[in-house]
Amino acid sequence: MIYLSITQIDAVTGIICTAEPMRTGPAYPQIKNCNIYWSNQSTWPIATTAEGAHTVAPLFFGTCDDDADLTVSGVVSTYTESEYQALKFAEHQARKPFVSWIGDFETMTWEAPTPYPQDNKDYFWNEEQLTWVEI
Repeated sequence: MIYLSITQIDAVTGIICTAEPMRTGPAYPQIKNCNIYWSNQSTWPIATTAEGAHTVAPLFFGTCDDDADLTVSGVVSTYTESEYQALKFAEHQARKPFVSWIGDFETMTWEAPTPYPQDNKDYFWNEEQLTWVEI
């Protein structure tokens, strides 16, 4: 298994998203048994040029088969397992909305220490009081 990061390419031309706008829509590069598990969402939204190309490539992280062709457009980098896990941990921490929230590293999500009320009202999180406050 290879740990890798990829970015989006134009669905028809295969040109990487930082080189030209994805005029026919975004796509992932075709890589043998590539599975994407998380992305660098903490850096989004990503700015674009006046023409519509991304100024920085959004990264999608996952794995693929050992014999996959990684010379295709859109493959950004490969990693050791420890490098991949360190990047995942850093991204997970970057997404942490409040100091008190509890993370799930596998799902890359965070939950408040007190569950969100289920009474069909709107609330915001008050970190000082560690509670949901009705809007």
